[in-house]
Amino acid sequence: MPEDRKKTEVRATLVDTIWDFFTSLKLVIVLLLILSIISVAGTVIEQNKPLQEYYRMFKPETVELFNKLGLLDMYHSWWFTTCLALLALNIIACTMERYPFIIRGMKRQNPVLDDKLEAGLTNPATVTYTLPPEQVERRLAAMTEKVFSGRPVVTETETARHLFYEKGRYTRLAFFLTHLSVLVIFVGAIVGSLAGFKGYVSIHEGESISAVPTRSGGNRELNFTVKCNSFQVDFYPNGMPKDYRSDLSVLTKDGKEVLRKTIRVNDPLDYEGITFYQSSYGRLPEAVTFEVRGKDGSTLGTVSSPFGKQVDIPGGAIKIETLDYREHFHLSDGSEAGPVYGVNIIRPGAATEGIWVSETNPAMNRHGDYTFLVKEAKFSNFTGLQVNKDPGVWLVWTGSLMLVAGILMAFFLSHKKFWIRIRKDRKGRVEVTAGGMTNKNKHAFAGEVKKLVDGFREVS
Repeated sequence: MPEDRKKTEVRATLVDTIWDFFTSLKLVIVLLLILSIISVAGTVIEQNKPLQEYYRMFKPETVELFNKLGLLDMYHSWWFTTCLALLALNIIACTMERYPFIIRGMKRQNPVLDDKLEAGLTNPATVTYTLPPEQVERRLAAMTEKVFSGRPVVTETETARHLFYEKGRYTRLAFFLTHLSVLVIFVGAIVGSLAGFKGYVSIHEGESISAVPTRSGGNRELNFTVKCNSFQVDFYPNGMPKDYRSDLSVLTKDGKEVLRKTIRVNDPLDYEGITFYQSSYGRLPEAVTFEVRGKDGSTLGTVSSPFGKQVDIPGGAIKIETLDYREHFHLSDGSEAGPVYGVNIIRPGAATEGIWVSETNPAMNRHGDYTFLVKEAKFSNFTGLQVNKDPGVWLVWTGSLMLVAGILMAFFLSHKKFWIRIRKDRKGRVEVTAGGMTNKNKHAFAGEVKKLVDGFREVS
């Protein structure tokens, strides 16, 4: 065998193997199972919450593992995107494979009712008339057009006259519409992922924000300012939260209020394509007073550390900055250390180091030559807002409507064909043979044909 021919056959075999992979039913089943499991996991593990929320629910090691695996924002993870991409390729390949067959079925009319076609009809029937052929055709056509709207395709042969009716030809494209809708939804999700963002921000009562920290680690600047005028929460008698709401104002750069709304869960605020959802609430320290002790345990003094600001500590050229708070902190052995404060240690010319300072476990509060003890903490309530911008949401909605339309077409509409053949029998009478066929719901269509043919028999 020539070398060029061998290479061509190997290349053709490789292409066929790849094509068979992307059009296989096994691939669809595996991908749908994976996506189903992911959806269940995404329901059990709440998505896009601030990290401090996860630290309250899980151990630090568990949160770090979930974060590395992308389970805290799984719908934007690389492996979820890969599954969607494979499913999209599978849909495209299956559509390309079925498209020629469907188009041939749409174009094939066979307006002449011959003996071979008659054998495949649903409930074919033959009726004989003593009326003139023109009168029979006129009456039967009038009855048929009430069921199959539109004029028939009329074909003359040597021995007969054929009337062909067709209804719902384009319903065969329902599969194409459903496949396309899924792709449109995928594109909308990708557009939202690339051009949009999701983040979480905490706002204290009376304070404002003009930027949102995103889950990717960046900071998204806004063209406006959001101010929390007030925050309220109601509780059930057992202490569970009943309702919590935030009174928010949207301010322009010059401080002018352009929108004000009280938001609740599932009743967000929308402005310039950005949505602010009521996600959580809690409290953070406005300022923490630490007692600083030296290497020998002697007291060096106290320092008040406002949240988010660097302050000098007594006894050295070191600054501290309180940046985090956790009400329930779990140690590596699983025990709880109670409330802790996340403190950054800033030394001149050295990298910033972070420690956790516990209220109830002083043993973990030592750093180098210093030990920090919590003397007092002043707290204030904050509202937690999930911020979302998704420019692809309209594509997702469009794809969803297309999907519903495609499913309705696939289940409730069908491609119907109906033939009437008019000719003379051996005795010179008018003989009419009628019947039809459909691609789905054949039982209901058989009833329609029977009712129509029964009407033919009543023509006199």
